[in-house]
Amino acid sequence: MTITIQIKSNEKELKKKMGLFQRKHLPKATANAINEIGAKVVNAERAQIQKKLDRPTPFTIKSVDMPAKFRAKPNDLSALVFIKKIAQDYLKHVYQGGIERPAKSKIFAPVSSAGGERLNAYGNLIGLKAKRIDSRKDMFLNKNALWKREGDGGLKLIAVAKNFIKHRKLLDFFKIGFGVIKKNYDKELDKQIKKAIRRWI
Repeated sequence: MTITIQIKSNEKELKKKMGLFQRKHLPKATANAINEIGAKVVNAERAQIQKKLDRPTPFTIKSVDMPAKFRAKPNDLSALVFIKKIAQDYLKHVYQGGIERPAKSKIFAPVSSAGGERLNAYGNLIGLKAKRIDSRKDMFLNKNALWKREGDGGLKLIAVAKNFIKHRKLLDFFKIGFGVIKKNYDKELDKQIKKAIRRWI
């Protein structure tokens, strides 16, 4: 899945209305404005991930990015904000909802609503390898479920194996991004043009 957002300016239309100064300096000012808006889009997308997801990891939050090579330049007035490919597979259900099916056997889903608990600071299950729990003697698998031994000798259900997980859509990547652009682009372009004029004068 590729989720991208591209920002383009009306630079051609503006050039027709402006003189020599604008034709010479407008592309740089426009590129600066696009990059500033792109940065705002990145921050807004990351903020919504933190708000809507249960303890997302720093890696997940920073998976929305606008690398330097995709930023606007005077001769290429467009910028690209996207979700890194490595994170797209597990974030697609956050943005699209739908049914998640396992590649091979079953999916382990945390059972926090049934008295279970999360297994790390970010709410992720610890890795499962060869039907054993990595480095955890207090946990074990039994009958397609992950259990934790309690201090009083009892057991706590942590997760259950499912044939599929139904996800609801939590975020709208494009709505967030275009909302930021609509709200800020004209003001940012005006700001960058005024900066260019001051430098020129």
